[in-house]
Amino acid sequence: MAQMDFFQPKKKKPSELFARAMVFGIFFIIVLIFFISTTKNEKSLEVGSQLLNGMAKYKGFEEKQKDELKLRNAGFWQFASDTNTANPMLFLTDRFELKPNGIFWQVTEYTIGLPSRKSTRFMHVVTGYMNPFAKTSGGLDSMVCDVHIIRHVYVMGADTCYGPSNTDTTWNVVANGKRFELGDKVYTAYDTSGQSLFKFFPAGALDIIDKPRDKSYQIANKTVFLAKNKARAPDALKSMETFDFCQCRPGKDFYGFLKSAVAADMRTVKVDTLNEDAIQKIIDAYYRLLLENTVKNAMKAQKTRRCNLKAAFDVTWEGTVANCSIVAISVRDEQLKNRIVADIGSWTFPPLKSSAPSKHIEREFWF
Repeated sequence: MAQMDFFQPKKKKPSELFARAMVFGIFFIIVLIFFISTTKNEKSLEVGSQLLNGMAKYKGFEEKQKDELKLRNAGFWQFASDTNTANPMLFLTDRFELKPNGIFWQVTEYTIGLPSRKSTRFMHVVTGYMNPFAKTSGGLDSMVCDVHIIRHVYVMGADTCYGPSNTDTTWNVVANGKRFELGDKVYTAYDTSGQSLFKFFPAGALDIIDKPRDKSYQIANKTVFLAKNKARAPDALKSMETFDFCQCRPGKDFYGFLKSAVAADMRTVKVDTLNEDAIQKIIDAYYRLLLENTVKNAMKAQKTRRCNLKAAFDVTWEGTVANCSIVAISVRDEQLKNRIVADIGSWTFPPLKSSAPSKHIEREFWF
């Protein structure tokens, strides 16, 4: 009698092996389908839970509470940047009027000191409707508000243009009737006694909101447009049918205006010498803010919002930037690096009266 070996597998017939393989295959497919279905359900529940948790952090206001909050916080609020800050070349004032029905008017004005010791102004006027929506966890008086922008306008020196109308957004506001915070600005109540109320907004600032509806204003804009494009009059006439003469074009914002105003003024200033200390001060006064805006816009889709970098470049005697490179950067993003190099490469400095060797600059930035 032959002895059975427990460590040797029993030989199977080909037909038996095939049948078992089929059964195992069907079982595996069933398990796989069940696993995928369960995972999807878990993810759906997880997303739903996240949405519910996100809504749960807000304590919604009743209509009576909304009306009480609007009435309590109605008034005239003002903000002015500190003149003793590290950047005395930019001075900001912000005036905000909130009516009891939620209608608001806001006039933000930048005064920019230029290298030639002249100054220019940028003004942004907004009108819309603000409605308290819900209490947030940011503090006792913190709330999120539904905001409808009716119209807003930019006044840049002698140029005026209008941003998108009838848009919706939300604002995080901290207000209790005695204080008013919006964004990173803390406003104080404005003294409306005597004649001071009539000086709250700059003269004529609110009137320009309705200018696009003025037929004479539209005709004047069309006349200017045709004069600028008389070399291609037939094409200009065709484009007039769809062109909005009042709408702001890309780059027509505070940062675009600051960059162009500084560049235009730099060309009027010629100096005997330009040392590294003067170059660094010009960067602090104007270009650091512009570079920060470029970096933040480029990093909106990224998880991290912080960026540290070291750049190297030369400033020529003509006031232009050459040989710009990124020595080190905390964010691995080639597209971001290219945008930074392009931004720095567009900076301008006061040209020298006569030719001289370029100044090599290395600068670190933390955003």
